[in-house]
Amino acid sequence: MVTDSSLFKFTVKLVIATLIVVVLILGKSFLIPLAWSILIGLSSFQLINKLKEKSIIPAGLIILLYIIFIISIIALIFYFFFIELSHIASDLPELRGKISASIHALSLQLGEMGVHIPDHIDKEFINQWINGHSDTILGFISGFGDTVWHIVLIMFYLFFILYYGDLAPQFIQSKVKDEKKREEIKQKTNYSIKVIKSYFIGLLILALLTGTLDYIVFLIFGLEYALFLAVLLAILNLIPFVGNPVGLLIVALFTLVTEDSLVSLLMVIVALWVVNFFHENVLRPWLLGDRLQINAFVVFMAVIVGGLIWGVSGMILFIPLAGIVKVILSNSDETAHYAILFSERKKRKSEKNKTENILLV
Repeated sequence: MVTDSSLFKFTVKLVIATLIVVVLILGKSFLIPLAWSILIGLSSFQLINKLKEKSIIPAGLIILLYIIFIISIIALIFYFFFIELSHIASDLPELRGKISASIHALSLQLGEMGVHIPDHIDKEFINQWINGHSDTILGFISGFGDTVWHIVLIMFYLFFILYYGDLAPQFIQSKVKDEKKREEIKQKTNYSIKVIKSYFIGLLILALLTGTLDYIVFLIFGLEYALFLAVLLAILNLIPFVGNPVGLLIVALFTLVTEDSLVSLLMVIVALWVVNFFHENVLRPWLLGDRLQINAFVVFMAVIVGGLIWGVSGMILFIPLAGIVKVILSNSDETAHYAILFSERKKRKSEKNKTENILLV
């Protein structure tokens, strides 16, 4: 009988988890903007409240000005990429010549090592490739349109969340009559808001510093489109595990196209590896630390599952969402044991002693 009851509970949990995944997939056009607006809103509540206290401007106008400020930053980023991509598009004929020259130089260098590759570019092949991948190109363009629409929805959601955010404490106050329980909920909510705020601010500062370091590297090696590549790498580095390899591949291809030797390519890759090492082992622990208090495997799974369900937005959003899930699980006696799976592995005494001995030496 006990076994049947346990099996029934497990089946119910499995069905609920499946339904959640189905809802996340089917409702992503609505849920992705909503998730972004909620996380941005949670990160902005304290700032908005301070502005309300210190200003005589109506709350609605303060929130509207704040949203206009965010839209301006996003518009500047889009304008920057538009200008840079326009320059790259105008340089395509020259780039095609450089590609031919680079492949020819590469074929000569590899030929001396006994490796033979074609040393020319078949223009007809390029045209056939573009025609064969027209669906992919059109999908990318339509995806850009979806991104703009999502940004519009996020701004609308964000306005209402910030404007009506005061209703949440009133709802809890009317629903929870026990003062002690109410204070406990308040503390947990404030803690979650603080964690999300510090995580996002740290993430933005991390992207800014990493982009600056990458830009310095590109200037040192005289790489073309240095600022564009640095900004692109900074944005890609917001996605753990996936963003950095993709960015490194893009930079390697640009370097291969615009430079004439394998030495330059290897030097750029080594320099970026050093920057990434500094990024992962110094900047990230310093700025982010263990704010979300989740282990690397959970972060990795959040990136993969988030990417499968919500694409690029999911790769970024599912990480703080995993942190929120851990907080929710740890605050209930019935689910606290599940939160252990989200946490970092505790060091054994022997490991601690070994670490102390190494530090002493």
